[in-house]
Amino acid sequence: MKKTLTVGLLILLLLGILPLAGAELQGYEKSKGHDYVLLGSYPYTKAGDVQPVLWRVLEVEDGKALLLTEYVIDAKQIIFETDPKVIEKRTYRRITAYNESDLYTWLNSEGLDILLGDDPLRGALLEEPDRGTLFILTFDECLNVNYGFEKGRWGEELNAFPKRQGVATPYAVAQGLYVDSRNKKSPYWCIGFKDPTDNERLTYVGTSDHRFGLVGYNGHISLGAYTNKKVGGLRLAVRLDLSQIMIESGAGVKDNPYVLRYTGEAVPTPEPAATPTEAPTEVPTEIPTEAPAALPAEAPTEAPAQVPEEKQDKSGVTLSLIGDCSIGDSYQSRDGANSYHSIVAKNGYGWPFSLVKDYLLEDDLTVANLEVVFTKRTKHTDKKYNLIADPSHVQVLLEGGVDMVNTVNNHCMDFLDAGYQDTLNTLKAADIGYFGSVYPNRADGHDDLGVRDVGDIRFGFVGFSYPQDTDVKRIAARIQKLKEEEGCDVVIVSLHWGRETYMTPETWQIAYAKQVIDAGADAIWGHHPHVIQPIQFYKGKPILYSTGNFTFGTMSQVDPSTGIFQLTYEKTDGKAQLTELRVVPCETQGSPDYRPFELTDPAARQKVFKKLTFKKEYANTQNPPASFLESGIIRFENGQMLP
Repeated sequence: MKKTLTVGLLILLLLGILPLAGAELQGYEKSKGHDYVLLGSYPYTKAGDVQPVLWRVLEVEDGKALLLTEYVIDAKQIIFETDPKVIEKRTYRRITAYNESDLYTWLNSEGLDILLGDDPLRGALLEEPDRGTLFILTFDECLNVNYGFEKGRWGEELNAFPKRQGVATPYAVAQGLYVDSRNKKSPYWCIGFKDPTDNERLTYVGTSDHRFGLVGYNGHISLGAYTNKKVGGLRLAVRLDLSQIMIESGAGVKDNPYVLRYTGEAVPTPEPAATPTEAPTEVPTEIPTEAPAALPAEAPTEAPAQVPEEKQDKSGVTLSLIGDCSIGDSYQSRDGANSYHSIVAKNGYGWPFSLVKDYLLEDDLTVANLEVVFTKRTKHTDKKYNLIADPSHVQVLLEGGVDMVNTVNNHCMDFLDAGYQDTLNTLKAADIGYFGSVYPNRADGHDDLGVRDVGDIRFGFVGFSYPQDTDVKRIAARIQKLKEEEGCDVVIVSLHWGRETYMTPETWQIAYAKQVIDAGADAIWGHHPHVIQPIQFYKGKPILYSTGNFTFGTMSQVDPSTGIFQLTYEKTDGKAQLTELRVVPCETQGSPDYRPFELTDPAARQKVFKKLTFKKEYANTQNPPASFLESGIIRFENGQMLP
């Protein structure tokens, strides 16, 4: 019997069904070389077929492994400066550190999604200080012999240091990756960061024809010093928490790499619910996950019977701002049993906003960030998740009380310009206002400003996505046009920006927000991180860095806190002034419910208000008063915040 059991286990082990007993990742050893593992997936073949990504293990220390992709997998130009005057004069946005660059932002948002998507092993990745979860090696790491590299600096010959070279994937080559045509190797896979005080570090490859580095201006990758040519190609690194993984199969060699399994704490899967109102949920960025989180116990199944007493009998004009609304699905999951499309088809267009619609119908104007494309087209961009909604879903906005939407974000062009135009046509037919600037400096760009009269106050809206320093002047020009030509009393600037899933904004955003307010904005309304971030005031003007997800069809696990952010203005002596900012604290839900609901428990409400309050003061700005932590309300008199 024992012999039979042993043979059976051996067979299972050989088939890769059981984890490898005693196997563990090892760092580089001179006599042994590198261990190799599979992690994530990426388009590999020339046609773009997705295959598992091969990584080499450089180091194992303190229960953590440093992994490096074996191939140059990315051919994206992170920044593509199109303004010839900027290129000619080199007046790029200046940065002082890598984490201020657009490369950093892209790698740790869209890049991470493309590479790892909903792979459970993503939960074992560790964030590196100042360089994120998905990063590139530093200059010194490229010379570390303990990682299996040569210690010499860059040589004059293209292939002087082969151990620091990486082979480009066929897909990357087809995409236009800049490689050595003789052997399809990339001479620049190690990308250091330019130290502003060390000009020598601008070039890390010895030949003058292959200069390549992250320059200290607008944070783009460039061939030579500055260029607008399409170049790219990165060999990426991650840090893996070994306590959360197990080797499941493989021999750890290049031709038979280890296959890993995530053993970290999984999200519990509740028993199936009888009705959608009792079903479990999941919560957000834009990456599907199979393990939904349990529905919060306090989630109501019906909208509140009446508007809370403190909301009634209020003078002035109230504008409600809500965060990311993706009232559809990723293209590949739109037909799933619990997809947004399926739930809306089952429960009706009024379902998504049914638990909060009283607030959105009682206010004077509701504005949302629309992060989905209204189209029936199938041709889409080359990315893992393209967000789509049937054009009929515009009725969700109408029945939910949404009056206007920002259309500009990182998903608005998922189905190319034709899809974006479909979105605008759908909104126009439904008489829902929209605004947003896409490629504003190009002939084929879109530049829509929003204007809406509410009572005796005229509101204007500007929308920009991933704003750059060069956009400040563009934003200022649009604010000026709204105020001077359109006669707007209040101008709201919508910015799709920031780091996904981070609960606080970056330092550059704080400085940027001040510039936009100095340019004439009366409020800044931010979104994109999929979570809420603290509120701040500058010159008495509110800065909402991120208003979180509100109802999002394609979500993974992030903080579900969200809210309805209400600004009330009154006009006195011909001038509109902010008299109150009120936050209705809510939680968002994912599949198969998708409905945000108001939090009624005092402790749960206060928890949201704390997340909306900075722990420290920043120069020339104000945080919400202490009373905000209890009430969620901030009042103003003659432009001054009341305690």
